[in-house]
Amino acid sequence: MRVLVTGASGFIGSHLTDVLTAAGHEVTALVRTTSNLRWLEGSPAKLLTGDVLDKDSLASAVADQEIIFHVAGAVIAKDLQGFDSTNFHGSENIMEAILQHNPGVKKVIYVSSLAAGGPTTPDHPLTEDDPSQPISDYGASKLRGEESVLSYSDRIHTVSIRPPIVYGPRDKGLLTFFKVVKMHLKLNLGMSHRYITLIHVSDLVQAMMLLAEKETVSGSFYYVNDGVPARSWFDIQNELAKALDVWTVPLKLPLALAFISIAAMHIIQKITGKRSFLNLNKYSEMAQRAWICDGRKICDEFGYSPKVTVEDGFVETTEWYREAGWL
Repeated sequence: MRVLVTGASGFIGSHLTDVLTAAGHEVTALVRTTSNLRWLEGSPAKLLTGDVLDKDSLASAVADQEIIFHVAGAVIAKDLQGFDSTNFHGSENIMEAILQHNPGVKKVIYVSSLAAGGPTTPDHPLTEDDPSQPISDYGASKLRGEESVLSYSDRIHTVSIRPPIVYGPRDKGLLTFFKVVKMHLKLNLGMSHRYITLIHVSDLVQAMMLLAEKETVSGSFYYVNDGVPARSWFDIQNELAKALDVWTVPLKLPLALAFISIAAMHIIQKITGKRSFLNLNKYSEMAQRAWICDGRKICDEFGYSPKVTVEDGFVETTEWYREAGWL
């Protein structure tokens, strides 16, 4: 099968590329001129330079492909316009390129995010029937990108997947929390417990492969998780402590103090022009009680079954971080 992966040099895209090439598929990896190609070194995938911001550069990438995984996306930007540039307009560009140069493609799979659905309450993991109510610039841009892709469903077979927090080797998103726990601290923002859903990158890739292989309804989307819809941050950090083999002291950080600290960082970023995960927009996400989702639909319809428990996943990720010199 001929497959295109956008964002192939990134965390999720590189793992997907590894699995696809190992299965014998003919993979084209779309990379930018500025991409760090360390995760693709030695890969049998064909590297093709292009950028979702430049529609003309996508023609040769999408042509003749049978399956297209649109993984490329921005996770750090200064504002909504910055996120939209890649997550929304970039998605529009690739769909227009497909419509023009490969309208007969079998399927396009878009990697969205739980952030597109928005926060919820601890007793209600989001399902596909819930309204999408993002509260951050990132979430809004991912929803707009998803809506753009799925709007072509009457002309091109499209489907979207909404993963929660993804972790595993090569990921830097949860690395900070590994480092905090390594310093014997177990943090909680505010006085109440907060809850999240996790998935190991290999399970996410398994779910993405199923969406490519199985008969899907064009224009549909799916939440996915590791089999446990909700864990508290304290429980997650307890598992991290076990993986790291360290003791921890619980510390509840008042919301007001967190807000002041992040607001100061936000101002510094505005002055210096530097980008960071921690800003006021991110604070609005962090202050929510629950970012959790129900993954039963993809299990029931396609036989998705997560393989990696959080206990095993954290041990594997810890070992990888240490070997890579990140931890």
